[in-house]
Amino acid sequence: MTARAALPTLADLLALEQVDDRTWRGMTDGVPLPQLFGGQLVAQSLVAAGRSVDEHVLPHSIHTSFLRGGLPDEPVDYRVEVLRDGRQTATREVSAWQGERLVCRSTVSSTSLMGGLAHSRPAPATEGLEAAVDLHVLAEPDGGLGEFWDDFSAFEIRVEPPLVPADHWASAPQNVWMRCTQDLPDDPLSHRAAIAYASDLMLMSTAVTPHGHTTGHETSLARRWWAVSLDHAVWFHRDADAGDWLLFEHSTSAAGGSRALVDAAVFAPDGTQTCRITQEALVRPARPHQEI
Repeated sequence: MTARAALPTLADLLALEQVDDRTWRGMTDGVPLPQLFGGQLVAQSLVAAGRSVDEHVLPHSIHTSFLRGGLPDEPVDYRVEVLRDGRQTATREVSAWQGERLVCRSTVSSTSLMGGLAHSRPAPATEGLEAAVDLHVLAEPDGGLGEFWDDFSAFEIRVEPPLVPADHWASAPQNVWMRCTQDLPDDPLSHRAAIAYASDLMLMSTAVTPHGHTTGHETSLARRWWAVSLDHAVWFHRDADAGDWLLFEHSTSAAGGSRALVDAAVFAPDGTQTCRITQEALVRPARPHQEI
């Protein structure tokens, strides 16, 4: 059997090659999924937009619409259109192409504003990282995570048992701890992009917890459900170090017409909220002829 080539690191994925004044090219992660991981598209789109503005101007939000499944073994060209350059803000539209296939399109807003108005909700009730269980351990009763999860080794993931009742969520929120275990460039854009990459992990699992799914049982998730992301948004409130243990409070409030809304509030080690994530996904019971 031929050994698989070593996969690129997260830093490799974020090191886009500039093709021309408004185009950057990114390699793909090679993870053997049916389609390209959405978190990679969001992260690389964020980097492309960030490379098109001055160094002191940082992206503070990205809204991505997924249009077609990306191919996991072909590079992606990110074409950046300038929508606005203001005195303190800049807006870019980033289109991700593989050949003639438009895979996704993102609107990225950036700002040079620092300081000023700031507040944060308290971090959720938690027993702390020590009470969280490694994702691989959680998956053991379900037959393990599956081979492709080993390719997401850039992040270590631990999950806490739910502590609070559902309240205004459809099921109890899930506290998920994540940190990047690989070296990243020492700049805010790279760390925001790394968090954007991680922002797409575990969301599908949250979407179906109101229907009896157990977080961490990714093999059962793939067997029982067919799911694709429709759109994805991230708002960055302040800088964060992707190498720290960040707490992602995952919740789902509603679904209808097979479209599930999933949210995540992300907290730094000092308890302040560093960003927020929202995704809408199309989720249906899997049928034998569907590709998972």
